[in-house]
Amino acid sequence: MSFKDDLAAAKAADVPHADVTVLVNGVPYDLRFRQMPGDEWASETDKHPARPGVLVDQRYGYNIRSLTRGAAPKCGVLVNGGDEVKLRVDPVGDADRVDEWADLFRTLSGHDFQRVTDAIWSLNEYLPEKAVEAARKARANSANTSS
Repeated sequence: MSFKDDLAAAKAADVPHADVTVLVNGVPYDLRFRQMPGDEWASETDKHPARPGVLVDQRYGYNIRSLTRGAAPKCGVLVNGGDEVKLRVDPVGDADRVDEWADLFRTLSGHDFQRVTDAIWSLNEYLPEKAVEAARKARANSANTSS
């Protein structure tokens, strides 16, 4: 395949996603998060500088907790039956407006918040990193066997 063919296939491919079940008022709800386009993920990470002395932040260069709150509304939806429903977000922080993402984060347990963090981080950091490693390994193996 050519670069052009690979680019077209990548554009047509399904975007990886992860579902996370959280409890709200003791009721389970499913959230679905999708991998963000690389440029959007990078722009979002820029808005959340690493906290001094926090090892995970230092490794990746951003505050993973505030990044979760910033990225979730951009890549997440509520799954209601078979439908995906966008939660409302208030971009200006007006106390009189509804911000379902902010309200959700204030009600989640630490466990549920961590699971949301893990899903978003895995989709945008871990899985792409592993895909590059696998592609390099496959390329090296094919070069070794094609002689």
